Amino acid sequence: MIQSILLVISALLILIAVVGVLRIDRNLDNVVYARIHILGIVDVAGIIAFLALGQPLFALIYLFLAPLLAHALANAYFHSEDTLNNPVLNPNLEETSEREEDEIDLIDEVLLEDNLDLSDDSSIDENLDEKSEDDGND
Repeated sequence: MIQSILLVISALLILIAVVGVLRIDRNLDNVVYARIHILGIVDVAGIIAFLALGQPLFALIYLFLAPLLAHALANAYFHSEDTLNNPVLNPNLEETSEREEDEIDLIDEVLLEDNLDLSDDSSIDENLDEKSEDDGND
């Protein structure tokens, strides 16, 4: 009886994962990573099914190999086709991140120089504007 219940639970988890993979928006940014994340439910269902069938060694092996496989798939996609997040494949991404780092450095510099209270956003914005005008005049 317990074995049948565990197998039914596994089957339901697999059906939920299938519906999730099919319903996810194909135009979504990072859709491959989202699908890999959803398929983690299938991994749990597989472990439950192996335990229900009396195969704890297979369940243990699957418990360790499934996350490694998911990471390998995500890593392979990142290094071969992910132009949205990979700075090697998208040179514009690197320029954006350098600009963001410069802005963060500027904010840190203003906060350290003026010992500003972080709860007062208006004073931070005013000092940032003054600092950027000073840097532009140099």
